[in-house]
Amino acid sequence: MDPRPLVLLLIHIHLCEMMAACASTSDLTDLTNVRLQFVKQQILKKLRLSKKPAVAVPVHSLPMPVAQGQTLSQGTDKPPEFDDYYGRTEQKIIFPVEGECLTSGRYPFACLQFELPPDVEPEEVTVVELWFYKEPDPLDEYNQTFVISEAAHWDSQQQFKKTRPIAIRETDIGEGWVRVELAWAVRVWLEGRERLHTLHVACRTCQNRRSPLSFHEKHRPFLVLYTKYAGKRRRSRTLECGATTSECCRERLYVNFKELGWDDWIIRPQGYHAYFCKGTCLPIAAVAQADSYHHSIIRKYFYSVSEERRGEFKPCCAPTTFSSLQLLYITNNTVTQKTLPNMVVESCGCM
Repeated sequence: MDPRPLVLLLIHIHLCEMMAACASTSDLTDLTNVRLQFVKQQILKKLRLSKKPAVAVPVHSLPMPVAQGQTLSQGTDKPPEFDDYYGRTEQKIIFPVEGECLTSGRYPFACLQFELPPDVEPEEVTVVELWFYKEPDPLDEYNQTFVISEAAHWDSQQQFKKTRPIAIRETDIGEGWVRVELAWAVRVWLEGRERLHTLHVACRTCQNRRSPLSFHEKHRPFLVLYTKYAGKRRRSRTLECGATTSECCRERLYVNFKELGWDDWIIRPQGYHAYFCKGTCLPIAAVAQADSYHHSIIRKYFYSVSEERRGEFKPCCAPTTFSSLQLLYITNNTVTQKTLPNMVVESCGCM
């Protein structure tokens, strides 16, 4: 017989005893604070962080599409190899800096220098988008054509630097955000372990001679790398706690990142409902008569101990299913989206 379910059962029983003791000596505010501290530690551990990260770029200065969550990807079905504890990366946002091009040309252009993250594998990349804010031009009524090239590469004879076109984008946007797909090029760079790159972005049809891209704080260009294998939220029916509810139920617990002092590095969401379980449960003998997977484990263990010990066991109202939390956050100069598993209590039961 697999001993793990029994171990989990004993842990649940022990936690029930601890929670009962806490409830008799602490008020509701203290318990809420303890639960919030537990949630904070969960988030840090699942992000493999020991403390709140240092932030080089203030959240309020991020480009609007990033700050407003427009780049957020939606979760998909998770495969068997999905890690059920640590968060899995779904998105990386990189902010290039305006750099000096080793090549020039007769068209207005800008050069973007950036470094690819070391923790993304080429086979994980599904979509890569370059976002840049296009400045208005007198010839916008005829549409504009942008050519994005990989800059500063030797030619085949290694005699001079040159650019290599990797994407062409025609747009009817007069002023605003333009997106260009660059997935295939980024996969090639990742396969070759090439992390430092420069993109040459030129407008072949613009009349103005200045840079066609805006580098205003809210309009800074950025690259979004979307990766596969995100978790999917699953909801289960459960009894919600109410004013007259005494049996095992799910109680609301809202985690507000601003109140926790974490709104300087967590971009989205601004907070989330974590929930917790509370309420009374039937005696262990009654629980053992119920028909479910958890109850069958309890029943096997219950009837394997002496009658004296059976009286010591008190069922606990505890979470039975969880769902994931999608987090968009910034560390240093990189924005990352991860799905953190088992962060939201979806249903409660007596264990």
